[in-house]
Amino acid sequence: MRRENAETMNMKKVISVITMSMMFCSLLLSFQPIVSEAKTNVDHIVNEAKAQMKKAHGTYTTYVKKTGKIPPHATVLTEYKKAHNLYVKAKQTVQKSGGKQKKKYVSQLDGTYKTYMAKRIIPYLNASFVFDGTTKARLALEQAITDEDIDALQLAHKQLHVYVQDRQLRVYNNVFEVDVRKLLLEEFSKSKKLYEEYANDVEAYGQLLKASEYLEDGKIAEAKTLLDGAKGLLSKLSDTFRADLTSEYNNLLEVYNDLMTPPVAELDYVEATNGMLTLYFDIPVSSLSPTNMKITVTINKGEEQVVQPSLITLSDDRTMATIVVPVISEKDEEQSVVYTIEYAGKKVTADPFVISKK
Repeated sequence: MRRENAETMNMKKVISVITMSMMFCSLLLSFQPIVSEAKTNVDHIVNEAKAQMKKAHGTYTTYVKKTGKIPPHATVLTEYKKAHNLYVKAKQTVQKSGGKQKKKYVSQLDGTYKTYMAKRIIPYLNASFVFDGTTKARLALEQAITDEDIDALQLAHKQLHVYVQDRQLRVYNNVFEVDVRKLLLEEFSKSKKLYEEYANDVEAYGQLLKASEYLEDGKIAEAKTLLDGAKGLLSKLSDTFRADLTSEYNNLLEVYNDLMTPPVAELDYVEATNGMLTLYFDIPVSSLSPTNMKITVTINKGEEQVVQPSLITLSDDRTMATIVVPVISEKDEEQSVVYTIEYAGKKVTADPFVISKK
């Protein structure tokens, strides 16, 4: 009986061992495809990222070779963003599921990134961004020249200023591909030449605008300094804007000269009686004498005669003058008397008065 029990126990152990072995084999067989599938997925993700980085690079290099032009910045930027996102995703996948191949995958990804993204695409995108801005500003400047619009010229010239500096030249020189770099440098040279060609026009216009403001504000000395600066540029202006800017300079110079010339009182009105003239001026008169005015008289529309005053008296505020002239004697007929005063280039005639006959 005991022997039968022992045999039964041994048989159960054998069956248990066989069952466990079968379960282990089953698990092993089911695990192998999962491992293989994970490895395949990592390979795919890594290769996809590498391929997109190369595609982003080809987006502009192929375009340049086919057209001889720089492609739109946005087109290359879109492909770059795709490549960058796939690169980040691939790096994350490798860190999680790379297994023993992790080092190899990382090396492939980083090597491709360095070769295509860091050394080529990123420097190109920086240059392409500058190129787009330069081209836009240059075209605006050319349009202003065509339209002969000095205000538009000033604005476009200011915008182009940013893109014709040495720092922008360095951005272009960082581009890896020789043919692409050549196109960028050609645009830089073209834009800089145009910028310099109209620099004097813009500078002169700016000085004239500021001089005009100073003249309006009564800042005469400041205005004169700017006018002198603009005068030195007149001979250096472009044919397009020389005439207009020269005319503006002359107009402002005339305003300046008028402001610098002491104001001359203007004779507004004359009252006349026999032996006395009263003159009214718009502002205080600086001086009044027979040397700077002329008095004439006509009687009965006869011949004009020059009259010499015997006395000239100015009011306290110097806006009125009383002049004593010879009294006209009575005659056998009425006399209609008209006095005319000429002062500072202007003639003013008094209302006629009548001297009765004897």
